[in-house]
Order: sequence, then C-alpha cells, then structure tokens
Amino acid sequence: MSTTTNVSPRKAGIVAMALASVLVTGCQSAVDQADDQAAAPSAADCQQGGTLTIAATTAPLLNNVLAQNATNLGWVRGVFEPLVNVIDADYADPQPALATDWEYADDDRSVVLTLREGVTFHSGRAFTADDVVWTFQKALEPATVSDVKAIVSGWTVEATGDLEVTITSETPLSPVLASTLALTPIVDSETWDDLASGAQIIGTGPFQVESYTPGADLTLVRNDAYWGEVPPLDEIVVTPIADSTAQVSAVRTGRVQLAFGLTIQDATTVVADPQYELVDTVFGAYPLVLDPTGPLADVEVRKAIDMAIDRDRINEQVFAGRGTTTGLYWSSTAEDYPKDLENATEYDPETARQMIEDAGATGAEVPITIIISPVLQAEYEIIANNLTEIGLTPSVNALAPADYQQRLGAGQGGTYLSLRGINGGASFAVQTNADLRLADPHRTFSSPEYTDLVTDVVQSDAEDSPEAVHALTEYMQDQEFVLPLVTATGAALASTDVLNAEVAMGGLLSGSTCLAQ
Repeated sequence: MSTTTNVSPRKAGIVAMALASVLVTGCQSAVDQADDQAAAPSAADCQQGGTLTIAATTAPLLNNVLAQNATNLGWVRGVFEPLVNVIDADYADPQPALATDWEYADDDRSVVLTLREGVTFHSGRAFTADDVVWTFQKALEPATVSDVKAIVSGWTVEATGDLEVTITSETPLSPVLASTLALTPIVDSETWDDLASGAQIIGTGPFQVESYTPGADLTLVRNDAYWGEVPPLDEIVVTPIADSTAQVSAVRTGRVQLAFGLTIQDATTVVADPQYELVDTVFGAYPLVLDPTGPLADVEVRKAIDMAIDRDRINEQVFAGRGTTTGLYWSSTAEDYPKDLENATEYDPETARQMIEDAGATGAEVPITIIISPVLQAEYEIIANNLTEIGLTPSVNALAPADYQQRLGAGQGGTYLSLRGINGGASFAVQTNADLRLADPHRTFSSPEYTDLVTDVVQSDAEDSPEAVHALTEYMQDQEFVLPLVTATGAALASTDVLNAEVAMGGLLSGSTCLAQ
C-alpha cells in the first residue's frame, strides 16, 4: 500500500501537525533510556491472549471520541479508527488506516482518498465512503466535541465512489490534512445516538466493547472479524484511578499493567527498576492563558506574570527535565518554526515584582482555572508560589474534565492552565487549538490584529508561511495573553510485560500491543 502525493508546498512533515498529542511512540527503557537502538519486540515475544488492564485518570469520555482526549488515550483507537495514523515525531510519514492512498492536486486545494476494502463495523455493516462523509458532517455539529471544526468547516467532503472520497478546500490542505484525518476517527451513523450513554459503542477497530459501566470500567474484547491482523490480546480493561501516586502503586502491585495520566515525576520514581518502562504519549504545550480583564488588562501586569514564572523549575519538578522551555507554542520540527523568537522572556522575579508595584496591582487576585489532573495541579503549585512572590494573590479553581470543558467553552474560564497537543505546524494549531483559534476560543483575548495575523497563517502557501508565523508569534509575545511554559512529551508507566505499546495521534494502537511470553 502506497501513499501518493504530488505536493511540495509543505511536505508531510508539516502536513500532520494537536494533547496529545508530536506523538512519539513506543516504550522507552526506564533502566537505560539511551538504548534506543534496541530491536523492537517481535511477534515471537508476544503471548497470544491475555488481559491488559489500563489505568486512566477518569472514566472514559464517550462524547469525546471525535477529539483527542487524555482520558481516552488507552482505549479509543482500539475501537474507533481514523483514515490515517500519525505516529512519527516529525509527522513526515502518515500511515494508512481506513484510507490506503491519498493524492493531492497540484494546487494543494483538493485531495482524493482511496478507502480500504473489506472493512466492517462491529455491527457487521460494511464501511463505505458515505461513512466518511457522515462522520465529518457530524464533527461540524455544535453538540459534537471535535478539535478540527474550524478546518472541516472550510472543506467540501464528497463520496466520489463507494470507496473514494474527495476533499476540496479554499486554503492549503497539506499543512492540515493528515492531522485532521488522524483526529477524526470514523463513527457509525446507525448507533451514534447511543454512543454518549454507552448503550452502543460501535467502531471498526481491532477491539469491540463488551461492557461499560458509566463512571467506571470499560471492557474491550478482541474483534475476530477485524479487517487486519487479529490482535494478540484477548481483552483490555480500562479502569479510572484519579491519583497519580495511586496509579504508580497499581502498576507496582500488578493491578494494572499500563497507566495513563500520572505525572512524569511520579513515573520516574520507579524507572530505576527494570520491571517498568516509560511509554511516550502526547507531545504537548502547557500554557498559562491570561484573562486580559481586571488587573490583567494592563499588558505590563501580564508581562510581569510571564517574567515571574520559573519555567525551568516546572520542567524539572513536574516533567523530570524531559521538556523544553522555549516559550513558543509551535512544533520545532515545522519548516515555519520561528526559532529566532525562542526564549523571549527572561525569568526575573525582582523586576516582575517592581512592575506589579508600578502598575498598582500589588495584592490583585488572580484566580486560575485548572482541570483536575496531577500534572496541572503540580504545575499550579509552582506558578502560585511565583505569583505570590511578586505580590499577586493567586487561587485555584480545579474542575472535573466535563465541567472544565463546559466552563472554558462558554468563555468563562478566565485565566486558566491548559494542555494542548502539538500536532504539527502553526496553521493546524491556530485552526484547532482552543487557546489560539478564532472560532469558539477558550481564551478571552481577541483583537482585529490577532484575527488578521491568524488568517494570514491559514491562507499562506509554503513560501509565505514562515513570515506569517513569525509575525503572529511576535504579536503574541507582545500582547502576552498566552504563555507557553513547557513543551514536553507525556509519559505512561508500563510494566515490562507490556510490549509494542505504540501511541499515535489520538491514542494507543492496541491492535499490536501484547503481553510478553
């Protein structure tokens, strides 16, 4: 199976840009992470059968299957498959999934997708081009949680054959296509209305849902009618464990074999033990998004906050030094990455304190909304200390995932801590990232200048993109409404009994995951 492209405007490295998330894959040795050249486990190393138990911070979010969501990383790609998978760190080689080939037009404004033959939903119904069209139409509906509405709203998606789909767009496709396809798994029109309740959870993947208890466990069993190679595992059980240290304990005791959502710092407490490994998950940005009202309406106060935050401490204490602190939101592998704008803000709490005093903002309250997450809670503690040190009064409003999304989606998040997957270049980010996008943003900052600069990035072809991204980045740094603090690859903790735990954009590719012999 080949992937055909006529495009040079932006190579596929920028094609697939989102918490997940650069989604780096595979198990990284906890004992000797330098031994990256070791051969990957082969089929002979795999046990045929067995149950893999996975911990997540909360119960599955069934109404979020058309969006990348950290809670669903362990199970969703086993059930719901996208047209392509994006796996590698620089997005250069999207892999066929439900689409086997794609060919761009020379003007980069249309693409023809060839779909895989012989695919059926778990109900037994055959997969066709109509299912692709229906899924993308569903992604556009206001009630649907989707990362890619802004991009898909500018597309025409047509079934031009039983197993052929043609997509046309007014703006360049190559910077956004692969990521958009990877983040939009195909769903079943006949059972969609029962998905959110869990009454029917129907996809095309290598696993199908055997049982679901709302707010608790989800059990998947092998799909023996799968179109591809039948997976080694018999069963996957996903169970919620909210506390990071409790996840570590569950892996230690053997209650679970793979834990998503724990802090990297907690995960590294056990990596000296050869029984455990880190699995790289979503490469993401961890920004503080500022509400430019009240005392933060003064840009000098926002600049002081940026200057006061100890990014290196966050990186070391929360991310075990695995991240970077460049202060940029974009993927450094993208061809339009503005490297000369890295590290624009210097950590200087003394100057920041004086700026707060000069602005008359000493003692000002700074409420910060966060999602209930071990990572963001640990990050908040450092930020709160930093802001207190310069004379501000921070407070936290920690919300459950659904409440957090609802509040931010309604524009009521104020100042908030965020985690966003970096899934390619700036064009994809500014159309899909809720901290940055023009349509239905979570941030409260807006201006005509920002709108124009984002529009320039989206409409730019390859030769103009670096200049457009540079101008947007300079404006963001001048206005200080979103402060990228750390970019880091997330980590799951796995027992070394777990083999081939590969995380693509959207989640674990569990069809090839197995337990050791």
